[in-house]
Amino acid sequence: MPPPNPTTKEAPQHTSPLGTPIRHITTHDPSTGLGTFSTVLPPQLPTFSLSPTLLGFDGYRTLSQPITMTDDEDLAAVGAAPPADIWFPTAGESLVRYCDWGPGAEVPMHRSETVDFGVLLCGEMELTLDGGEARVIRAGELIVQRGTLHAWRNPSETVWARGLFFLLGANPVRVRGVLKGSEMPWEGNA
Repeated sequence: MPPPNPTTKEAPQHTSPLGTPIRHITTHDPSTGLGTFSTVLPPQLPTFSLSPTLLGFDGYRTLSQPITMTDDEDLAAVGAAPPADIWFPTAGESLVRYCDWGPGAEVPMHRSETVDFGVLLCGEMELTLDGGEARVIRAGELIVQRGTLHAWRNPSETVWARGLFFLLGANPVRVRGVLKGSEMPWEGNA
């Protein structure tokens, strides 16, 4: 059976022992102008799973730059097009996503047209690049993923890992005269 297609995120739902992350969104009270917590989106993040040991939680997304927050325009846009509708943001968009990897979980080589700022929150992950280099990323360490072809693997046999990623849509990178666009094996183009 082929893996679920993450572009549609129609995989069966699984749970992580790390729990579902919670978000707190601030806004302005229209009657007082003072800061308050928004109730437009639920605090519990939408969950998608690619397998029992690969889970994602989309925290928030923006659909344009600059972001228009007046009258909660950005919140209305996110509510109309939930984060689960996209896998990677396109140029001018952004997305914040938690990723949970179970023991031994792997994500195959892939490339997105994004700049990803990631912090591993717990556990360890091995990040492998198409050039053959690999590094073990530990809790608290920062990853800046700049459109390279890469794979992830949780080397632990017992411990789950969780990362928090801020993905910014970007133009495809050109390397040695060759345009390096998205390569997603689950989309059949790798």
